[in-house]
Amino acid sequence: MRWWAPLGLLAAIRVAIPLAAYADEGSSLPGLPAFSRRGSDGGLTGDATGFYAATREFMAAFGRMPRIVLALDALLALAALVAIVALWRRRPGWRPWLAAAALCAFGLVVAVDVHWMEPSGAAVFGWPLVWALPLLAYRALGLGLSKHVAWDFGVALSLLFVALTVVAVAYLGRNATGRRRLGLLAAAFWAVWPLLVGLIAGHHAWTNGQWEVDAGLHNYSEPLSTLLVTAGAALLLTPRLTQLRLALAGCALSAATLVKLSNALLVAAALVIVFLRGRTRETLPYLAGALSLAPLVLVYWPLSYPKLFDNRQSWPRDPFDVAHVVTSWTHSSIFTPHTLAILVPLAAIGVAGLLRPWQLALVLAFLLLNPLFYSFYANTAQHPRFLYASLPELFVLWAAGIAVLAALPRRFAR
Repeated sequence: MRWWAPLGLLAAIRVAIPLAAYADEGSSLPGLPAFSRRGSDGGLTGDATGFYAATREFMAAFGRMPRIVLALDALLALAALVAIVALWRRRPGWRPWLAAAALCAFGLVVAVDVHWMEPSGAAVFGWPLVWALPLLAYRALGLGLSKHVAWDFGVALSLLFVALTVVAVAYLGRNATGRRRLGLLAAAFWAVWPLLVGLIAGHHAWTNGQWEVDAGLHNYSEPLSTLLVTAGAALLLTPRLTQLRLALAGCALSAATLVKLSNALLVAAALVIVFLRGRTRETLPYLAGALSLAPLVLVYWPLSYPKLFDNRQSWPRDPFDVAHVVTSWTHSSIFTPHTLAILVPLAAIGVAGLLRPWQLALVLAFLLLNPLFYSFYANTAQHPRFLYASLPELFVLWAAGIAVLAALPRRFAR
């Protein structure tokens, strides 16, 4: 109860914030931006329209598949499920490989359908795939699907993701610091971040729908990406790191790459850290999980960014350039030098609270790789949401920094 009751409360707070904004639609609550869903697209705006188009394309592609191919695809899924369940029970030692095999089999089944999809404008496929799963069940009931209905399902999923991220952040903080209270403190920072961001960065943090993306009201991929990245990091930092947990961490990060391609940098960084920390025997289960969805990523690639390269509204003329490093921060709507001056000092102190090199290396890698990569990207200042996946590690360092400061009086007394 000392663990799950506070987590349940924090998850409820995190979800209550966007629900309060939605309930008071059209007006502005203190400390929150005015939210409005009105529009002909049922609330879908920006990249959410492309994600929804990819979701509809994925469902429609089943109707384009030859019936024999559809039957064989379903048979493959059923055979893989039966075989994996049987081996899971009979061969406990195989479970790390079976976890990766299960996700890979799912990816292969989906990849067959992707082959019959048309370009939809969505640069990545992970979020449309997850969004499509409950919509397929809804359509199977014979109910009509509209953009309004899709928005409802998407926001419900997004709010579930941000609530689960509270739990993932708590485990990440507990595993990184070795202290349960610090895990809860990091989760508390995550839970109230939608309120803190306006106080720290000002109302500029609400421009371009960035607050709605973070809160889970915009049907973007960030809530799912942040959850998967944080869950993968938390699994990698578990005190008793088994081969099954390594494989599950790889699976989570593989799914994160399907949701957002830049997360592949985190996959690679974690692979290096796991290799340096342990032996090859520990690296292989993680690598199996990390590569489990690689076939699906490759199959969807021709439908993703290559279709956007010639569209100047979706892809900048000079996407990556050293010249963007300064403007990505000075022109950012959230992470300006002023904001960084508030966020960084406590996190820097928190580095001293993560004394073990393994935990510190992973937390710093997952914290810094995204900001480093997107510093060179042309649209980062306009879309600071690209950096949201690094916030859990920041809050873990905040919690550790508070612990370091709280321990100073006792050290001076000694």
